[in-house]
Amino acid sequence: MTPDPTRCLDDCPLVIFIAYAVGPTAEEQGYSDWLRKVDMPFFNAIPGTLHYANWRLRSLEMGESRDWNYFDFQGLVTEDDLERVWFNPDLDHFRSEWLRLWGYGREETPPAIAHSYVMRMVARSPGHHTDETLMLSGGIGQTPDFEADLCYRVEGVLHKHFGTGSVTGDWQTPASDLNPLGLDWLAVQYGSGRQPVAGATFAAEATLIAAPDRD
Repeated sequence: MTPDPTRCLDDCPLVIFIAYAVGPTAEEQGYSDWLRKVDMPFFNAIPGTLHYANWRLRSLEMGESRDWNYFDFQGLVTEDDLERVWFNPDLDHFRSEWLRLWGYGREETPPAIAHSYVMRMVARSPGHHTDETLMLSGGIGQTPDFEADLCYRVEGVLHKHFGTGSVTGDWQTPASDLNPLGLDWLAVQYGSGRQPVAGATFAAEATLIAAPDRD
């Protein structure tokens, strides 16, 4: 697999973190293959998106299990692209269709899945980081000092409007007001066999499903 160095997560000033789950039979029905052929290419073609990739949690290394076991990174070209990406009409239609096709595998959507999260990069190690496996660590409170390839601060909560046909209230609120994800920061360490970062309350190893320009 060869990544496109011009579309790396490292270069995105803001990242939308999308945490979710699908029904128990989704993989049998070809969900991951659908992500590779349909979902990932579509999201990466949305104006204002620099990097969009799909990941699946493989093993819980620290903390309690979450309501989500898949996640996507949607990195933006600039900070000013957030609103136009979030309300892109083609993307709204696509996300509503995703709900129809796959759903969340449950009658009531947990709060952590009913929102997405705006993250700002606060630290990175030199170079572009790409691998098919990563350790995702997260914690609460101030971002601790540690060695990680990428570190993000969760600063905003996006309220999902697609599938409802309307927007009620603010579409983005500060994470300090309410953060259903339950994590104030996330650290990314690429490569297998990595250890959770110091200060983490949650950590899980994840496997790449699809990313820009990977065969």
